[in-house]
Amino acid sequence: MVDKVIMIVGGGTGGHISPGIALYEECNRRKIAVKFLTGRRDKRFKYITDIDREDLLFYDAPALTKNILKLPFFVLRFIIAVIRVKILVKRNGITDVIGMGGYVSGPALFALRKSKINLYLCEQNTVPGRVTTMFAKFAKTIFTTFDDTEDFIKLEYRDKIECVGNPIRSVVLGDISREDARKHYNMQHCDRVILVIGGSQGAVQISELILNMKLTYQSEFRNIGIIWSTGIESYEHYRKIIHEDNELGAVYLSPFIEDVGIAYHAADIAISRSGSGVMMELAAMKLPAILIPYPYAAMNHQSKNADVFDRSGAAVKIEGKKVNIEEVASVIFDILGSETRLRQMRRKCAQESRIHAAEDIIANICGGV
Repeated sequence: MVDKVIMIVGGGTGGHISPGIALYEECNRRKIAVKFLTGRRDKRFKYITDIDREDLLFYDAPALTKNILKLPFFVLRFIIAVIRVKILVKRNGITDVIGMGGYVSGPALFALRKSKINLYLCEQNTVPGRVTTMFAKFAKTIFTTFDDTEDFIKLEYRDKIECVGNPIRSVVLGDISREDARKHYNMQHCDRVILVIGGSQGAVQISELILNMKLTYQSEFRNIGIIWSTGIESYEHYRKIIHEDNELGAVYLSPFIEDVGIAYHAADIAISRSGSGVMMELAAMKLPAILIPYPYAAMNHQSKNADVFDRSGAAVKIEGKKVNIEEVASVIFDILGSETRLRQMRRKCAQESRIHAAEDIIANICGGV
């Protein structure tokens, strides 16, 4: 029997990289040889350093373009990326490839679609992206996060689906008491703590919402702490506002929350976009949420993701014209003011949680070993 050498391919956004790192960690835990292939531009993600340097591979995977003038350059870069993948696969003796979705996965899966390499797809969202749709035919297994995804996969490929959840990095699942977590953010004096997450690139809409709620409901928020991820581009803007207004109370502001596991433990509720990665992390940490889908997500997948948790009671979905300070504040105060409601939502989160996704995926690939 040939030993497995797995290549994980993903990039473009944190939502494609983070679950890939979780799979990388599981391979290491099982002492399975593994490589992680990502785009050169993905060096900007700090947690890429969780991967050992000798296991980290890069290539120039081009983003899809509709610009006719740029199309020749896209084709050329795509061909170069395909050649690069074939060289890396041969050089490292790769036996299995896991595509994490997104344009970074495209050239690798295209290069190997008719080879003897076993191809696997991880689909994070309810509505499958282009990569999953294009390469489902060639995949041995399609690992999904949500049961609803089956409705969007062609009938002839549905027998390939294994709904296992979205892999979660070990740093997210770290064990720390709520008291110690709040001390980490200097919020041990707060009655409640809200975690605000805009995704790897931040979300101005959510940041503006939080700022205006803080200003409008100062007395109601006096004893409520905010752990607030602004995104890199907006950080200086909001840092200046918070620094100049001493009446805004306990606020921990950061462009990107590195100790996300600690933040989850410190919080009573989260306000977040509804990318599948963060949703499954919230569920794993039993953290109720208000989900505000990104309105321009491809095929409206964030809204459909949020529907799953809203339907079960693990979260409340707010979108469209309802995303205003009055509506969101009303929901926040209703949830935080009821310990019974919080307990119910935590229980529903636990039911949605699938903390063994990485373990289940690698076990499937390795034949249950």
